[in-house]
Amino acid sequence: MSPRIIPAEAVADLIQDGQTVGTDGFTLMGVADEVYAAIQRSYLETSSPSGLTLFHISGQSNREIGMERWAEPGLLRRIVGSHWGLAPRMGTLINDDGVEGVCLPQGQASNLLHAIAAGRPGNLTRVGLGTFVDPDHEGARVNASAQRALDPSAYVEKVSLSGEEHLLYKTFPVDVAIFRGTRMDRHGNISQSGEAAGLDALALAQAARNSGGIVICQVREVVEDGEILPRDVTVPAALVDYVVVTSDAAAFHRQSDSVVDDAGLISGVISDAALTELLGSREVAPERMAIGRRGADLVEPGDIINVGTGIPGDTIGVALAEKGLLSEVTMSIESGVYGGVPMGGTDFGAAQHPSAIISHSAQFDFYTGGGVDIAFMGVGQVNAAGDVNVSKLGGRLIGCGGFIDILSGAKRVCFLMSGAGRHPKFVDEIDHLTFNGREALNNGQKVYLATEDYTLELTTDGWTVLNCEDSDEARERLAIVPLAA
Repeated sequence: MSPRIIPAEAVADLIQDGQTVGTDGFTLMGVADEVYAAIQRSYLETSSPSGLTLFHISGQSNREIGMERWAEPGLLRRIVGSHWGLAPRMGTLINDDGVEGVCLPQGQASNLLHAIAAGRPGNLTRVGLGTFVDPDHEGARVNASAQRALDPSAYVEKVSLSGEEHLLYKTFPVDVAIFRGTRMDRHGNISQSGEAAGLDALALAQAARNSGGIVICQVREVVEDGEILPRDVTVPAALVDYVVVTSDAAAFHRQSDSVVDDAGLISGVISDAALTELLGSREVAPERMAIGRRGADLVEPGDIINVGTGIPGDTIGVALAEKGLLSEVTMSIESGVYGGVPMGGTDFGAAQHPSAIISHSAQFDFYTGGGVDIAFMGVGQVNAAGDVNVSKLGGRLIGCGGFIDILSGAKRVCFLMSGAGRHPKFVDEIDHLTFNGREALNNGQKVYLATEDYTLELTTDGWTVLNCEDSDEARERLAIVPLAA
């Protein structure tokens, strides 16, 4: 039976108060924004649906739309997700206890959909041990209302297996799934051929269907049967109940925040020489490039690299191109994108001229299993023991995104930050434990930190200096670093 095509305004009537709604997307990639907008309008006009639990894998906003449409007091009772850095209204709602906030590592949240679909009790892993996700710390409950309402093991339970501690990320039913496709054929099969990242649509649809829930998809267009090849179907018709055909792709169905429709985000692999030239044309501030060059000095030929948003995404590819190493390494992003030129800011997760795009969960399987040789991440706060906070800064909750998953499996970790900023990054005590330096060393990982002036390595005794610029200014900045005795 084919899914039923409905207007966006009809979606809210399909959702009952108090249900759990699972959504797909990454920044604005794959976000069914017209559906979100219709739910927001219905709530503001009728106060229904209300008291929902929203489960999302990645951050889904550009600071204005996407997930921000759910940030209406009373629309949600609880939010379970990984990142709200590009959703300021939602972040404020969580910070102000307007909704119960649960923050799970992005990769674990993605893989949790597979466990829900398969009827398993959860994901068993060591990812998140010793961080705020650990029940011995916050149990992923990131605000007071969640801590009042939920037991520390409500979403993440600590268990012992073969004498080792593990975390069990626990499953729960998904009543409504909302995802986005590019095209639907008349039979109802959905293709995501125009999406710029590998997302979680299939697992989300299966999780809702096997929970006894409903599946809603927003598409750009309907095509004739046969125009979508079987191997190009992302979600088969049997798993989809309702479809909304977008009324305005530029407003509600953009490939990414700054891109409506660009074939370069999904095809068009270019030569190493052309890629190097494209990277070389990027304008990056000299002080940021100095940081990226120090990070690139730690890269070895043959490495598979992960780059995070901010300084890593802006500089590592450019620095490797300068060094002539680009063709000897593999660049990747947590969204499932390989190669190309990573985009940043509200377009993070996409790349110009990627060489491959795989599913979100498959990428995290590879990452947490140890597939990354070196991962580059930014820093919010760092202490003498090598603990790092990126999830709660200045009292504002941001979330961990894929930070915990990626760094749990990377053989080498390099944090990139400016040592010349107005606000010192080195602190006596971090505000939120997103990365546990001692846990990383116990796991045999190498941990580095690079600024524009110096590169440090973490040892069991603390930070030690690998190298430093020969200048008074550099030595002055290094002097405030809590180094090992």
